[in-house]
Formats: sequence, C-alpha cells, structure tokens
Amino acid sequence: MLTPMTGYLILLIFGVIFTGITVLIHRMDSKRHGNEMTAEKFNTAGRSVGVGLASASIVAAWTWAATLMMSSSTGYQYGISGPFWYAAGATIQILLFAILTIHLKRKAPKAHTFLEFIAQRFDKKNHRLMLVFALGTNVIVTSMIILGGAITLHQLTGMNLYLAAFLIPLTFTFYTMIGGLKASFIADYLHTVILFIVLAIFGVAVYYKFGITNIYEGLRHLPESKQMLTMASVPGLLFGIINIVGNFGTVFVDQAYWQRAIASTDKAASKAYLYGGLAWFSIPFAIATILGVSAAGLGIAVSSPDSVAPVMASHVLGTAGSLLFIIMLFMAVTSAGSAELTAVTNIIVTDIYRHSIHPTASSEKLLKVSRFITLGFGLAMGLLSILLFYLGISLGFVYMAMGIFVSAAVIPITLGLTWKRATNKGAFYGTLLGMIGGVFVWVSSAYILTGHVNIESLGQLYPMLFGNLAVFIVSGIISIGHSLLSSEEFDFESLKEKFKSFDEEKGQDQGQATEEELVWKIN
Repeated sequence: MLTPMTGYLILLIFGVIFTGITVLIHRMDSKRHGNEMTAEKFNTAGRSVGVGLASASIVAAWTWAATLMMSSSTGYQYGISGPFWYAAGATIQILLFAILTIHLKRKAPKAHTFLEFIAQRFDKKNHRLMLVFALGTNVIVTSMIILGGAITLHQLTGMNLYLAAFLIPLTFTFYTMIGGLKASFIADYLHTVILFIVLAIFGVAVYYKFGITNIYEGLRHLPESKQMLTMASVPGLLFGIINIVGNFGTVFVDQAYWQRAIASTDKAASKAYLYGGLAWFSIPFAIATILGVSAAGLGIAVSSPDSVAPVMASHVLGTAGSLLFIIMLFMAVTSAGSAELTAVTNIIVTDIYRHSIHPTASSEKLLKVSRFITLGFGLAMGLLSILLFYLGISLGFVYMAMGIFVSAAVIPITLGLTWKRATNKGAFYGTLLGMIGGVFVWVSSAYILTGHVNIESLGQLYPMLFGNLAVFIVSGIISIGHSLLSSEEFDFESLKEKFKSFDEEKGQDQGQATEEELVWKIN
C-alpha cells in the first residue's frame, strides 16, 4: 500500500509534465513555422497527422482504464479465453473503421465531425438524435476512464475516492485546452511508449518470479465448472459477444475515432486504423494474461474481479509494482480522457454552436469557445464520476451496459456513409427503437431470470447479453428493411461542397488529395 500523498504527487507531476511538454512544443511550432493556433488546427490538427503518430494515438485513445482493469477481470474469471475475447472483441471495430475513414475522406473531405456529415446526409431529426447518442457515448466512455483511475488510486494509495475522481480530469484538461487535438496526439505517443515499457516489465517479472508451470497447475486444479483452461468457455464466449456488440457503439458513435481520421492525412487515415488496431490487440491480451489469468492460477484472492489487476501488480513487485501499475493506468486515463475531451469540444463547437447558435462565427471566436468547452467538460466529468460512485454503479456494470445505450446508432451511421439507399426514416427509427428495444429486453430479461430489477440483476451476464443483441437486431431490421422497401437514392457527390473549414475566410484552407490517394493499397 502506497500513501495517499503518492497518488496526489503522481497526478500533479505527470499533469505538470505533459502540460509543460504541450506548451513547449506549441511554442516551438509557432516560432519555427510561424503557425498560430486557429480553430481549425485546434479541432482537426490541420488535417496533417502522419500514419505513425495517428496509429499511436488510436492505440492510446482505445486504451481506457477499463482496458487494463476489465481485461484482467475477464482473465481472472474466464481463464485463457478471457484475454482473447476481450482483445479480439474490441479490435475488430478499429480494423473495420478503416473502411469508413476512406468513405468519409471521399465524401466529406472538409467535415469536422461525423455528425456534420449526418446533418447533410439525413435530416434535422437524425442529426439531433445522433447528437444525443454521440454525446452520451462520450459521457459514458469518459465516466469509465475516470472511474477506473479513481478506483485504482484509492486501492493502491488510500487516496480519497471522490477527490481522485475530481482531480483526474484536471491532469489532461489543461494541456488539451492549450494545444487542442495536436496536443492530444503528441501526449498519446508518449503515453503509448510508457505503457508498453511497463507492460513488458510486468510480463518479465511474472515469468521469472512464478514461472508458467506453477500458474498452469494452479489453473488445472480449479473446479472444472470454471472452464479456465479452454477456449470453449461458455461464460467467456458470452462475454465476447457482449464485448463485440458494445464496442461497436463506442467506436462508430464516438467522435474521438472519427476525429483521428479527420486529423490524419488522406493517405495515412486507413493505414493508421489497421496498424493501430493490430498494435492495440497486444495490450489487453497481454495485461489480462499477465495479471488476470496468472492471479487466478496463483490463487490470489480479491474482493472483486474488477480489482485483480492492481492487486496482482502489487503481489508481483510489491510497492514498485503498485507504482508501475498506477503510472501505466495514468497513461491510459490521460490519453483516452484527452481524446474524449477533444471529441466533445468538436461536437459542441461544430454541431451546436456553429450549426445552430452562431453560423458566421470567426475562427478566433470558435477557438475561444473550443477552449472554454474543453475546460467546462473536464470539470463536469469529475463531478459526474463522483455522482456515479455515490450511486454505487461499478466500472464493470457501465462497461457491459454501454452497448445497450449507444450501439443502436452503429448500423444507421454505417449505412448512411456507405449506402445510397439508406433512408431518413430508417435511420431515425432504427436508432431510436433499437435503443428502446434493447433497454426493454435488458430489463425484462433481468426480471424474468431473477424476479426483480436492480443494479445486481441488471448486471448479470444473460440480461446484458440479451439487451446488447436486441439493440443490433431491432436497429438493423428497421434501418435496412425500410431502405429496401423505399426507392430513395442519395447523391453523395452533392456533399463535397457543403463542408467549410473554420479558417476558410482567412484563406488558410488546405487543398485536398485526389480520390485515388484516399484508398490505401498494399505495396
């Protein structure tokens, strides 16, 4: 057990370090290239990010606190199948998203958010509905990021849980407010490097301290009902299905991933998601095996599976292990948190302020509003996380339930971007009724299986599974079915001139690449 002061110092030191790095790089860039910060650069990083930086940023943005905590929990509960189902179940979305980046770059080369595209592709009702889903996704993801960080700091340092939840967002809010999306990319690169180094240290330590044989024998002597040494684990498979469905929502409906596509150069966008997705797979797979499966094999007792990762880290390397795990988790929290901050800022500036409140706002005005929103959302999420702790809602519950609330928009968004026959009514009612149907199935199945509805019954595996599947089935049937019955066809070529750069009035808008350059080809 580290002291609470250790937790406060980690938040302070790393927060100051990354803020200082951001300010330094921002000033160097301004002096060297004569580039001042504008609203366009703040929200899109100038659309000039290369494949290496973009890939690292995708890895960092997809590495939440839940990636470390929940993946280890699956390894502890489901054995060797847990790491695979967690990693594979959350990698496929990033790989498939590479296809959507090509479509977005072709059809809306100057768009700032996917919602801005939705507003032009569909109607006002769809735009407003998708806006609610997008902001809801960002709030849910940011909540999980902060919850995981606060729980770990509390467990390993004794730091006050509520104070940790409030202070964590401040560590990434200030540098994001100063440097915008480009600052997020730079910090993400550093976070990813540190995260992989710490992960390698834990892997080597577990191997040399305990050995593979001891862990294997421990798993073999566990009751057969736990199915710890087979990929045919039924609980592991069911979790895998929930994981796949839920994470489609938190990628396809999360502006943070669309934003990285928008910020990347035309040639780099699709490559970055392929490379980033493959690199990210190793993080949950390794951490779940090293800290989750190993803990089960060694018989490490924990109060909750959600807390097995920090407990095992401390068991392996003592105080040093606790400190290393906090640092690794801090890297995950700040990088993913910064990605969500910039996503929310871009949505509010583009799809609320510029779209409905002040359509003719200057670049300077939009930049001021962007920074104000970044600061406001960072503070608000700290307060919301405190409320979630007060209500007794756990990290695992939020992670398993997120797909029920956000994944109904996945199929309509994908169809809208890729299929000219997708209709306004199909997209709207598919999204709305998909979410309502998923919630209804989730709640009713919890009641049928347990006889009552509360946090405990709703958090069980089968109600979560049925609810997540219902969302996709209902949404898909309505959105695809209506489109097939309709004779409508949309002209995507009409969209290209409808999106304008924030800096266009200054003559700072950059030219776009040809369509052939947008398609990634294997050389």
